[in-house]
Amino acid sequence: MAALRLIEPLHLQRIQSLLTDNNVLVQPITAQHEDYVIRNANRENDSPLQFLWWRGPKPEPLFFSLGTRGSKKSKSNPDAHLIIGTKADDRIVGYLLSQLPQDDVFVYLSFRMGNGEGGNNRWFGRGRRPQDQRPNVAMLQLHEQLRNTWQAAFPDPMPPHPTLPGDWLLLARLPLTELDPATAPNQRSALKTLILEKLAQAFVIAEKLRDKSFKGTGTTTVTDGKKASSFPSFMTFPLNQILYGPPGTGKTYHTSTRAVGILEGLADHEISSKYSREQVRARFEEYQQAGWIGFVTFHQAFSYEDFVEGIKPDVAEETESLRYAIEPGIFRTLADKALAAWQQAQQPAAEISLPFEVVYEAYLADLQARVEAGNGKAMLHTLENYEVFVTSIDSKNAIHIAPASAYGPTPIASKWTRAVYSQFAKISDIVPMNKTMRKVGGPNSSLQWAVFNDLKNFEAQHQSELQAATAAEETHLIKTTEAPRFVLIIDEINRGNVANIFGELITLLEDDKRAGRPEALTVKLPYSKEDFTVPENLYLLGTMNTADRSVEALDTALRRRFSFTEMLPEADVIRAQPNKGIIGEGAAAVDVARMLEVINSRLEQLLDRDHCLGHALLLRLDTLEELRAAFQRSILPLLQEYFFGDWGKIGLVLGPKFVEISKANAPGRFALADFSGYDGGNVREKPLYRVTKPENWDATAFQSIYPATPA
Repeated sequence: MAALRLIEPLHLQRIQSLLTDNNVLVQPITAQHEDYVIRNANRENDSPLQFLWWRGPKPEPLFFSLGTRGSKKSKSNPDAHLIIGTKADDRIVGYLLSQLPQDDVFVYLSFRMGNGEGGNNRWFGRGRRPQDQRPNVAMLQLHEQLRNTWQAAFPDPMPPHPTLPGDWLLLARLPLTELDPATAPNQRSALKTLILEKLAQAFVIAEKLRDKSFKGTGTTTVTDGKKASSFPSFMTFPLNQILYGPPGTGKTYHTSTRAVGILEGLADHEISSKYSREQVRARFEEYQQAGWIGFVTFHQAFSYEDFVEGIKPDVAEETESLRYAIEPGIFRTLADKALAAWQQAQQPAAEISLPFEVVYEAYLADLQARVEAGNGKAMLHTLENYEVFVTSIDSKNAIHIAPASAYGPTPIASKWTRAVYSQFAKISDIVPMNKTMRKVGGPNSSLQWAVFNDLKNFEAQHQSELQAATAAEETHLIKTTEAPRFVLIIDEINRGNVANIFGELITLLEDDKRAGRPEALTVKLPYSKEDFTVPENLYLLGTMNTADRSVEALDTALRRRFSFTEMLPEADVIRAQPNKGIIGEGAAAVDVARMLEVINSRLEQLLDRDHCLGHALLLRLDTLEELRAAFQRSILPLLQEYFFGDWGKIGLVLGPKFVEISKANAPGRFALADFSGYDGGNVREKPLYRVTKPENWDATAFQSIYPATPA
């Protein structure tokens, strides 16, 4: 397949003519998603682009039209903006036909699936308005629902767009030959119908899911006496919590459910009833990819430098020589993200900056014009006032920039400029430059600073024009005061030296010491000397194995800052398996769930409830061979650790079918040597214990562990 390119002017003009030609009739169209329906209003009249939309008891007119909007792209291609609207809202969707791609055979009727409402991300679905406030979690859920539903309705794969990044949805392939005005009338009618039908179907899906999203979002306003804050009307969660229990009780397994529940404001049982396990994992991974969930495992070598910040080796960009730089750890990285999101959520709507997409799109057009006017180069300046030159802008909107020396150009991807734009309102906020820009990331701090500086200068000089373009695109970015939540999962939290890992930050973990709380505290970090605080939208979720004797108990200061949820063995989880926890049939049936209950009862009598066996150790066992392997590889080694190798006590748990006594006269046991200097009389009578051979562990052996009938 040939690479795609932007639609050529001839074919764009032919699509425009096809859609506006009232002599080309539109065949009957019905687009429906659940109870939302769109149908032709009257295909025989002079308004073939007029439809009726049922989203309530009575239909309302829905219009398709072509026009020109206020953006530069729209003005450069007059009447190429396909607009869908009603009398009450004359522009629900603006669809730029000039951004459609084509190859040598087809024009690809397609659009980019964004992750929000507003700007270039909103191809279908209304822009956000003051009455459209809802939590960011609801936005992410809507995004996923839209993507899944669209892809189910339009499953054909879409090749990469030639100029615009992101995931695109292919609605239909329009043959270039059928766009020709000389094509037979019935073919032109079918093609016009196809275009409108596919757009109507995508539109009705988006509008139905969007409206359902609003109906499912409730908010409750609370106040601390200073300012009102809007929080979703769902349950609250402890900011710091630990799941603890014996091995195999599903602590780490459960963190994905709990983390998704924290982000979506749902209790564990609500998550379990709403999603399958596969869906929970998919949502967990999506949140993790979005940077809302972090995961780390503590161990004996894990340190403050890994968790908060430390000095790490680095290679200088300019000289490629080794140097040492202060790098943030996973906790500080996630805390900084959460703090930035929390601070942004506190801004009133009037203080919110222009959407990055609008500014960057206009900036690239201006920069490209300067490059062309400068014979292939546009001059920028670094912080040190060195001259650098933009040489090109590639199809992915990366800016290629090089110093005045002979070095080749470095591409500055739009994601790096976006990252700086989202974190800093003014160029003067980036201090110290190198250190601050390195935290943002990217290929070259000096060149990224030069691009951002030029972008902000352009923004200041074209403020009114950009605001007008924003209004024309209906990008009403209204911020909610409920900041998105972030979750850091700390697996095996008690295996690390927690006092050393957390350091002075232990105090900041307290609920009332978080940013946004009345007693909020800030500390100065020892390496970077920067102020640091923990925001109230960052949740810590730890796991702790109570039977792990390789570590000591949690530091008392840390323990009192966490809430604890005990995870106990649940035999009913085994009973919920397809085989109901029974291996075999009839007299040879082994009740695995009952066996677990009996073993744990005996362990609790001999030791304590912290030294039981978790149900996960005996899950998904369907045959006697699998049960035998689980005992040999997991159960017996764990019991040996619990009892420090005292096989006599293991025999009290499992019985004589698994542990046998080797008496003084047993075959293979030899008498002690004669030695007059030590009385070995008592030693001679000491019983020795041996594990029976695994091949002898039949159904009868496992049945012997538990009584024939429950006591």
